[in-house]
Amino acid sequence: MAELIMDNDYISKMKKMYTVDPGVVDKMNWFLVLAGAAGTILCVLAFAYWLIRFFGFLLSVSRGARSLKDPKFWKNMGVAMLIILLFMTGSVFTLLSQFYDYMDIWGWGG
Repeated sequence: MAELIMDNDYISKMKKMYTVDPGVVDKMNWFLVLAGAAGTILCVLAFAYWLIRFFGFLLSVSRGARSLKDPKFWKNMGVAMLIILLFMTGSVFTLLSQFYDYMDIWGWGG
């Protein structure tokens, strides 16, 4: 029961803090659609480039030009895939939002 009260209280506080003006969102709709489309295209291109590099590496391993135990390659590809997935899933924006909230709590928000 206490958790239900807390959830309702939390939701009411969030509605008061983060009220969205529909007029502003309607005016920015064209920009949000274009930004979303550009972001999607960039993510797809980055993922395609990642796949090309990965299969190119496997091809060079099969020819004997490179070793499969190349730690620099695997680290670079792992970090690149993590960054691509963060942008594809939108998690990077969640992380930035949480960072902004913590900065506001710490007194940097003004």
